[in-house]
Amino acid sequence: MAIVFKKFDPVDYVRVIKSGRCVKEGTGLSLLYNSLTTNILVIPMTAFDGAFAFDDLTTSDFQSVCVQGALTYVIRDYQKAAEMGDFTYGKKYEEKRSGALNLFCRRINNVIKEIVIREVGKKDVRTLLKEADQMAGFIVDGLKEDETVASLGVQILAVNVLGVTAKPETRKALEAAAREQILKEQDDAIYKRRNAAIEQERLIKENELNTEIQIRRTELEEKIKLEEKNTELVELEVENEKKRAEEQAFAVERMIKAYENVNVALIEACALANMDPGKLMAKAFAELGENAGKIGTLNITPDLLETIAGKKV
Repeated sequence: MAIVFKKFDPVDYVRVIKSGRCVKEGTGLSLLYNSLTTNILVIPMTAFDGAFAFDDLTTSDFQSVCVQGALTYVIRDYQKAAEMGDFTYGKKYEEKRSGALNLFCRRINNVIKEIVIREVGKKDVRTLLKEADQMAGFIVDGLKEDETVASLGVQILAVNVLGVTAKPETRKALEAAAREQILKEQDDAIYKRRNAAIEQERLIKENELNTEIQIRRTELEEKIKLEEKNTELVELEVENEKKRAEEQAFAVERMIKAYENVNVALIEACALANMDPGKLMAKAFAELGENAGKIGTLNITPDLLETIAGKKV
């Protein structure tokens, strides 16, 4: 029967083609059409997942790696998609639909491989393994700018890099190098801790020395202050002694001036009045001796001496 009625699913984008041109299109259409004169294209609107795995990729240091991942895409431009793949509704539609989607996935994967080869070749194996998570970003950016992907009428929703792996022998070499690096870092950490302990001990001793120096400096400053005070006291004592000497000199000077006008003969008379006879006689003989040149003849008898001294000679 040439007349067919079909109600399509809401996830189907339907394009009705007559005489080589689209006469009707939309989502989930219900149609009554002549299958002999009308072509129906049913393009899925759901998202599709694809996978990729690229082996024997060469890094900048000539090491082989494998990159595996997955992508999710959806058809946005239905006209372009219909031009690039067979989505004709009818017999074997599911087979045609699956073939078209597989074709899209292969073409997208070809573009991804080109991007991955380019990015892998820029880096050495160590850097590549460390920055594997950045690979997805490079792939997404590359797909957005690629004309092949744009011609398919698809939009890339997500790209996930599931792994970047090196050859077993390369991994062993990297593991050995990493192990050595870890041991070196461990030794460095021990060395740093020891140095830190030594530095801490040095700081403690330095603080103790600074404290001792400060104490000694304080004691020295106190001694200097004490010596300064002692010097001030000595200077004050010298000044006082000087003043006392000046006062004594002044008193002596006044006394001398007071005795300048005193009658010497009177003082001597007063002194002789209370003098011992022996001392008086001695003084008389001393004066005689001083004036011996003026005396002619002097007779001193024992009786005279006895009388004067009150003793027998």
